Formats: sequence, structure tokens, C-alpha cells
Amino acid sequence: MAGQTRFYGEALKHSLPKMGLGPIEFPSYFASVENLFSLYEVPPQLQSELLIPMLNERSKSLLAKLPKERLDKYVEVRDYLLREFKLTAEQYRKRFRTAVKSLTETYTLFGSRVKNLFLYYLQNWKAKTVEQVIDLLVSDRIKETLSPACLRHVLSTEVTGWFGPE
Repeated sequence: MAGQTRFYGEALKHSLPKMGLGPIEFPSYFASVENLFSLYEVPPQLQSELLIPMLNERSKSLLAKLPKERLDKYVEVRDYLLREFKLTAEQYRKRFRTAVKSLTETYTLFGSRVKNLFLYYLQNWKAKTVEQVIDLLVSDRIKETLSPACLRHVLSTEVTGWFGPE
């Protein structure tokens, strides 16, 4: 196992990016890490071990709370960090809708960033089919028309899942 870790560590040394400081960058960071893991065919049991050294200090300190069994699984580490940084579906949606291209960003990178925000929004709500995506977008549109009191009530019921349009 140590030999495999060293092999993949060397292969990814110049490719695997360091994690930025801003939580808004985390979805696209994890997407790029996952693309590299796929490209280099990194075995799942090594992914977490290769990721952790690349995390920012705040993320590493948060992982101290995670049990070893969960720390060994990349998906659990990623989901835990996204949850701890309070990146909710609504925040992804808001960031998707208000995203602006920076001066140093190409349109390709901007498109990729916006797409990742939307994909994380869909994943957060577990919308997998076209029908579920349509229902989710319709539900969001309906919520935009609700009174503040009614909206608060609806949002409080969305703890376990989104409130469908039916």
C-alpha cells in the first residue's frame, strides 16, 4: 500500500492543486481533484490519503473530528468538509445565479465553475432525473413568489428534502 501511495503521489505531485481558502471555490476544487483521480485511475482507498495533504489548514483541523473509518474514504471527507463549511443547496443555487466572470478567468473556466455550482446544487438535493430537475426548478420558482412567513415555513420543512411543487 505504501508503494502504491508513493507511486500515485509522485504521479499527481505536479497536477493535484492545493485547496484555496474560500469555501466558494470548494465545489470546483473537488471536481478538479475527482477528474485527476479519474484520469490517473487512483484507487478509491488511496484518494483520501492523497487529498489530505493538499487541504487548507482550516479543513485539516476540521478533519480531526472525523473518525478514522470515515477519514479513509474520499467521498466521506469531501461531503463532511462541504457540510462543515455550510455549503447548502440554497447557497449553491444563489452562487450559480449570481456568478460573475472575473477578469483573470477565461470563459471556459467561468463556464466550468458555473456548471460545477449547478451540479453541486442538484447533487445536494439528489435530483438525478430530468423530471426531478424540472420539479426542483419549478419548486424554486414558486418559493420566489411566497411571502416571507410562508417561505420561512417551507424552508424549515426542507431539512430532509426539497419541497416539491405538487
